[in-house]
Amino acid sequence: MDGTRPFGAALLEAAMVDGAAVRQSQSGRTLVEMLVALSVLAMMTVAGAPTLDEARRAAALRGTAGRLWGIMVRCRAHAIMRQRSTALVFERAAGSAWRCFIAEDGDGDGLRRDDLESGRDRVIGEVLELGGATAGLGILTEVPVPDPSGSGRIDGDLGDPVRAGRGDIITFTPGSTATPSSVYLTDHHARMRVLRVYGGTARVNSLVWRAGWRRWRSVGM
Repeated sequence: MDGTRPFGAALLEAAMVDGAAVRQSQSGRTLVEMLVALSVLAMMTVAGAPTLDEARRAAALRGTAGRLWGIMVRCRAHAIMRQRSTALVFERAAGSAWRCFIAEDGDGDGLRRDDLESGRDRVIGEVLELGGATAGLGILTEVPVPDPSGSGRIDGDLGDPVRAGRGDIITFTPGSTATPSSVYLTDHHARMRVLRVYGGTARVNSLVWRAGWRRWRSVGM
């Protein structure tokens, strides 16, 4: 040895330095790629949020309308099977929420609030709560909503989503007739549904509408 490093050692050191530089470069590229991927994911999440929120609202509205439609069908079937007028009774709950329940005529004079209070007409079945931040009874007021009948816009008290004559009671009779009614539901954003009860047949039809549509569309449950 002459005091200088062996030639092989110098080569090894150079290789180690080059390797470290390569690893540092690769690490830098990996970090940049990761940051880019996270940025793209964040943008996709932000862009997709309204779509996800809209889908959630639509599903909640469809579910609430389906439960209400189901209780109307049970009410109609009960009136026919029991040969006794049966009604779906709506009443306001706390705030803007609503609830409804089925009641049976007990004295032959039709469903009446005073008879319900006295017990002559009795409540049967569960109470259906129809309130919530995502979907419930209501009519949109921020946008013009067309009348489901096909002429003009919904008029009257827009704070009253139950259009069932006097008393917010939809009566189904043993002869398959009913109180002509329209019950409006909304997602409190841009969508609405309406359940329409036809007086001569007691059938229930479901329609859907969203902001921007010129007319309501028939839709199944």
